[in-house]
Amino acid sequence: MYLHRLDLRAIGPYPDLVSIDFAALAASGVFLLEGPTGSGKSTIIDAVVFALYGKLAGADATDDRLHSQHADPTVEPFVELVFETGAGVYRVRRTPQYDRPKQRGTGTVKQQASVQLFRLAGPADVAGEPVSSRIPEVAVEITRIVGLDRAQFLQTVVLPQGEFARFLRSPGEERRKLLQSLFGTQVYDRTADELAARRRAVQAEVDGADARVRDALSRFAQAAGADDPDEAAVTPTVVALRAAADAAEAARAAAAGTATAAAAHEQAIIARAAARERRAELLRRRSLLDAGAPDVDAARTRLALADRAARVAAIADGLDAARVRSAEAASAADALRTRHEISATGDDLVRRRATVAECIAAVRHLVAVETGFVARRRSITDASSRAEQLTRRLADLDTALEARPAERARIVEDARAAAETAAGAEAARHEVERVGRLRADLDARAASERRVRAAEAAVGAARTTAHDLVRAEQQLRERRIAGLAGELGAALQPGDPCPVCGAVEHPAVALPQDDHPTAEAIEAAGRAARRAEQDLSDSAAALAVDRAEHERLVQALGDTDAVTVDALAAAAGALVEAAHTAAVRVRTLEQQRAAHDEQTRTLERQRNEVATERAVLVASASADTERFGQDTAAVQQAVDRVTGLLDDEPDSLGAGVARLDALVDRLDAVSRADGLAVAAAGAVRERLAEVERVLAEQEFDDVAAARAGLLDRGRSEELQRAVATADRERAVVDAGLAEPDVVAAAGTDADALDLEGARVDREQSALAAEQATRAATSAQDRATASEQCATEVADAVRARDDTSARSRAVVRLADIAAGQPSVNPSGITLGTYVLMRRFEDVVAAANDRLRAMLAGRFTLETSDERESGSRARRTGLALAVHDQTTDTRRAPGSLSGGETFTVSLCLALGLADVVQAEAGGVSLGTLFVDEGFGTLDPETLDDVIGQLSRLTAGGRQVGIVSHVEELKQRIPERIAVRRTLEGGSRVTTTV
Repeated sequence: MYLHRLDLRAIGPYPDLVSIDFAALAASGVFLLEGPTGSGKSTIIDAVVFALYGKLAGADATDDRLHSQHADPTVEPFVELVFETGAGVYRVRRTPQYDRPKQRGTGTVKQQASVQLFRLAGPADVAGEPVSSRIPEVAVEITRIVGLDRAQFLQTVVLPQGEFARFLRSPGEERRKLLQSLFGTQVYDRTADELAARRRAVQAEVDGADARVRDALSRFAQAAGADDPDEAAVTPTVVALRAAADAAEAARAAAAGTATAAAAHEQAIIARAAARERRAELLRRRSLLDAGAPDVDAARTRLALADRAARVAAIADGLDAARVRSAEAASAADALRTRHEISATGDDLVRRRATVAECIAAVRHLVAVETGFVARRRSITDASSRAEQLTRRLADLDTALEARPAERARIVEDARAAAETAAGAEAARHEVERVGRLRADLDARAASERRVRAAEAAVGAARTTAHDLVRAEQQLRERRIAGLAGELGAALQPGDPCPVCGAVEHPAVALPQDDHPTAEAIEAAGRAARRAEQDLSDSAAALAVDRAEHERLVQALGDTDAVTVDALAAAAGALVEAAHTAAVRVRTLEQQRAAHDEQTRTLERQRNEVATERAVLVASASADTERFGQDTAAVQQAVDRVTGLLDDEPDSLGAGVARLDALVDRLDAVSRADGLAVAAAGAVRERLAEVERVLAEQEFDDVAAARAGLLDRGRSEELQRAVATADRERAVVDAGLAEPDVVAAAGTDADALDLEGARVDREQSALAAEQATRAATSAQDRATASEQCATEVADAVRARDDTSARSRAVVRLADIAAGQPSVNPSGITLGTYVLMRRFEDVVAAANDRLRAMLAGRFTLETSDERESGSRARRTGLALAVHDQTTDTRRAPGSLSGGETFTVSLCLALGLADVVQAEAGGVSLGTLFVDEGFGTLDPETLDDVIGQLSRLTAGGRQVGIVSHVEELKQRIPERIAVRRTLEGGSRVTTTV
């Protein structure tokens, strides 16, 4: 993803519009975003992240810092970003939620956040095609377009302050959460959870299968009559029960055969007796049928004659009905022609109807034209009246416009004069300042006079004090010299040599006077005298300074006094007031001129609109009048044509067309009536030919002979019943006499039928068969039930074995994915294992860059051990730093500030490379590094800048956020952020 342009306003410390052209900045690959701490460098990165994802870059940052506190509350804050990905060029504009003043009354109202996303034809396109303005939809589209969500974006495009150093030092559990969100490996954790759920499910299936085997064995024991059989005893028990059932079945079959034979013998005797009786009955019924056969034949012949007569009568009835319809149709046609007074027939009728229809088709469209004549006349009249009004309005506007230039010239002249007066405002302000300085000098001169008098008095007092103290010191010294012998005598001890004569004997030692001054007193008097002399010197110096200042002010002011200054101040104030009044009048006149120009433009616009409307109206009215005359002539011609087909001239064309429509309806009605009459006559002819054909087919001389052969319904049904009854009875008798049992019964002797003995044999055999059947059924049921239960046992055992086999694979997979020590000694879960492989790729990519920095001293290493101080579970994502100089492993937290920055930067860049590859090769054209470059020494800084510069070889843009002064000398392209006196910040760009 490449950034092209960023615009923002009323965001963070930026009250005014800020525009940054990243495309121009990143021409050389690396650019610098620099400024003092807290000036708003990170706000620019926040603006980029907010434009894309609606949130700030920092994890702890809140959105309420977006709206600038330095901007006018009525100004809408916004961020607009133009960026490019493989999906195209897009522009996104967002406004954060903020409080704006109410339009009426006092207080504020909360303005909700908004977003707009556009697809652009190119970076220079300013409009674009709208994509969406709904925040949820834009969030989905941005993630799709960029190919990264916000977390991935912050780890690959924007590296905010402290974030990737935190990643370096974070415990394995926190690192796992971050990597999981970046690489989307939650699916592997969900897979492990799903496998655990399936493990529980298959374990439940195994338990259920064991329970079903136990239930099946219990049912088998009940069916077989066995006591708690195991799985191995099922088959032998079934075999024994089946053998017993087969033996019982054989005994039942033998008894059943005996009973069946006895029953069959009894039934045979009963059947032969019944057959002899049935044959006798059938012979009697046949004799009765033979006696009534002539009557049945006569009825059948009469029914056949009636059937042929009915066919002829039906056709003859149709002929009579056709003749009636033909007469009615001819009569109706004559009556309709008479009522409509139409004498034409045949082709003449058709031609007249065609002539009328042609006339209607030719003039019908003019009926609507005739209907609109009234409205069109009124419209033409209204248009003429409106044109006259517009002509008068146009004249008024022309008159008003002619007076506008003179009015404008007067306003401009007044404004020029007021501007000349207002131009003296600066000179008036200078005069006021000069008068102020004069007044200050007057006040200073008066104060200086007072200070000089005070200083003179101080000098006099200091001189007197110094003279007195010096004299007192001299007197003390003189008195001490005078009493020096007594001072020396007081100091002598017996045997000490005299300091004057050297003698050791002192017959008359001098003694000091009571008020003899001591050396300390003289020294104190000397110090007091020196201080007094210094005070006198200081006072004299101060007096000289005050006198010099007073002399300067006297010379500067000359004879200027307070009255003169007051007069000058009044004059200067009058000039300032006049200039201010003139400036206000300039603004007022400028507003009047602008309003006058706007009114003039309004009048000109109105004049053009009126002229255009009048021209269009006049042209339209002329055309309408011409078309109205043409339409009037066309309608009159149509009326004349319609009159030629009617008896008199209609009141209007519409009335004439309506009368022609009615005439067409009458002609059509007569034509339809004639057609019906012709069709009815043809039907009569067709029916007559059909009657003659049917008479010949049914062998009747005429219709009357056929009608004589008809039967009424009652008689016909009576004859049909008689014939049908005789036929059914004959068929039943013939079929019965043809039955084999009846035919065989003709030679049977009645004495050979011993029915009672056969019945006794059958009952005894049936009783024996019933007992054998019950025994066989019991044995068979037990064998069948045991076989079914044995099948259930086998199915349950097979299902249990299948479930156990299937569950073993699921349980093993679930235990491996969950890191169970029994199958996975490492204790690392599936999701963590995948993250470990990704993390190894990240560390390898980081080490590729780290080898070129810090003199190759450090490399990063991964471990599945628990990190120091971590009470979380073992993640397999522990990180250590290998110090090549001492060949020892160090914790990341033991690195210095510069080392931490360098190592964490390499780790962040490696993470960005792997995330980019994992995201399907997303192009990451722009990278921001917001970190502490100030912790690096010059040599390491060179290495880091070189490593970042190598990122630009593939076309990447790298933005470095820092306040380090040395970077300004290394990177010419930069964005400079500086605070303003008003409290906000401003941005300048150097390309």
